[in-house]
Amino acid sequence: MKYLYSLYFLLLIGCQTHSQKCLNELSSKESFSLFAGSPLSSKYGNVSSIKVVYDSKSQKIFFVNSQFYKYHYEFCNQYLWDDITLEEFNIENYSNLATRRYLLGNINYYPALSKYVLEISPSDLMDSKQMELFYNEITSHCYFEKQLTVLVNSPHTEKLNHELNSKISFILPSEIYKNLTFQAISCSETSGVLKFINCDEDLKKVKAEDIIVITKTPLFLPFVRGIIVTEFQTPLSHLSILGQNRKIPICASKNIFKNPFFKQFENEIIHFSVDLDTFYIEKMLKLAPKNNLKPIQLQKNLTVTKLVEIHEIDKNASSFIGNKATNFGILAKLSKNSNFKVPEAGFAIPFYYYNQHIIQSKTIGLIEQLLKDSTILNNPDSLQNALKLIRNSIIEGKVDPYLLNLIDQKLKKTPLYKTFRFRSSTNAEDANGFSGAGLYDSKTVDLDNPEKSIENALKKVWASLWSFEAFMERSYFGINQEDVYMGILVHRSFPNEAVNGVAITKNIYRKNYLGFVVNAQKGDESVVQPKPGIICDQFICFPDNAGEFYSKSTDIITYSNLNQGKLVMSSTEIQNLANQLEIIKSYFYTNSKIIFKRYYDFGLDIEFKLDENTRELYIKQVRFYNN
Repeated sequence: MKYLYSLYFLLLIGCQTHSQKCLNELSSKESFSLFAGSPLSSKYGNVSSIKVVYDSKSQKIFFVNSQFYKYHYEFCNQYLWDDITLEEFNIENYSNLATRRYLLGNINYYPALSKYVLEISPSDLMDSKQMELFYNEITSHCYFEKQLTVLVNSPHTEKLNHELNSKISFILPSEIYKNLTFQAISCSETSGVLKFINCDEDLKKVKAEDIIVITKTPLFLPFVRGIIVTEFQTPLSHLSILGQNRKIPICASKNIFKNPFFKQFENEIIHFSVDLDTFYIEKMLKLAPKNNLKPIQLQKNLTVTKLVEIHEIDKNASSFIGNKATNFGILAKLSKNSNFKVPEAGFAIPFYYYNQHIIQSKTIGLIEQLLKDSTILNNPDSLQNALKLIRNSIIEGKVDPYLLNLIDQKLKKTPLYKTFRFRSSTNAEDANGFSGAGLYDSKTVDLDNPEKSIENALKKVWASLWSFEAFMERSYFGINQEDVYMGILVHRSFPNEAVNGVAITKNIYRKNYLGFVVNAQKGDESVVQPKPGIICDQFICFPDNAGEFYSKSTDIITYSNLNQGKLVMSSTEIQNLANQLEIIKSYFYTNSKIIFKRYYDFGLDIEFKLDENTRELYIKQVRFYNN
């Protein structure tokens, strides 16, 4: 009887706490849990959060119930009866004015770290005195007291860290990021057979109905229904992009191989779903039908026989020079009235010359033979051998001397540059619904190095159209292989770069919201296929037209571990990048044939560089972000 009474008493307290809109004292972990919800931004997975408000007028701290209030403004306006517009609220209460009424933040709990972290908006300019007051008010009214630490998530909080480090505990985003154990990569759901894969050899044996658990990121994403990997990914890694394209669930779980709970599901049919904060596995009796993707239709035009100048390219050129070169031409036009450049000495080699080469080298017969033979197409080993024969035939064939001379004369007209990049530009990449990221090759031509000749580069890029990975990815999306053609985009190469990066022109961590997500790294270390253990800068930035509240703010997610804990770009460089991304996004949104209900939903995947000598911004590539 005593036990039942105690249980009833605890439940009663819990119900009372849950129904309260706020508390002035956070006395237990249970009260935190009852008030907590998901943060507005999902930039870190597996975190619970509550809003906290200090009101200087009443000199009281308020821990806000997430079930009742989604935003700080709602609480202040409705509960504290502050009759103020949202715009006025933001201008006043995220400033460093001594007259601001509220100090605002979120207390995030990270179970993987067992840490409570105070996070203020990256746009908040509270000064050191205000921060110290806020911190002390929180810690003197909560059960975790001095366990609280403050997140360094912006250049402004970096400054506060330097000023208050002896008085307040701060934590860097990198410390949170490296200690997290879960990351959502592609949110979706499916059913399949769970398989634990321990080596590359086992990876070759997986089946299309499998959901695989792997210890490292594969170079080629196998055709499976879902993936759990132990390595974290950047938002624009090839695994992330291909997962988003295929609409399959993918997540990272660092400790899954060490957790015996999941081993019970090995070789069993399961339902697998990935959410922003976690993933779910449950046993099923039978497989659900696979989601069928809508086939993608390709356009091809083999009548254009001249090298295409960049200024001649318009949005309709993709049918004869491919999507990458077409988008590059659009970037070149936009750059004339913007504060970015595209790589110089650019032009495009049309599909016509690829088609001419496969005819003259008799490769066309091998392609036709393959596409008619269902026995080969249905046998992976036979298919790989047939594709290798096609690639070898392309590489062994002689390129038309007229084309070689044409390109040679073109390159020599730009004496400032001796090295050039020959980049794949097919009609089966960089498209809405099909990214093709990482499927095809790019090669360097060095006019002073016979081993890096024009002919070698042409043939290797053309041949990459028939790699096993590219062929299978196109098959997965129902693309007619007979309609696939390779053009080539040419421009001067970057032997040295200060920064390389990739940006997504939408906020992938907060739906229907402002912000561009950027991954940037020092030098030429890849942000899409980094070496093990290498972390890049990840941040969210905002263009000038996002409004005064967001002006020049940067929400830092991680710091590069190659740059001594500092961002690889300056605040000025980040702001310029954000403004140029907005120009590009606006153009493609306005001129796209795809209908998006909201501008915020429209995303582009953009590659950029900063020149090592001048640190000028170069935009190298733009494609649709297909999530």
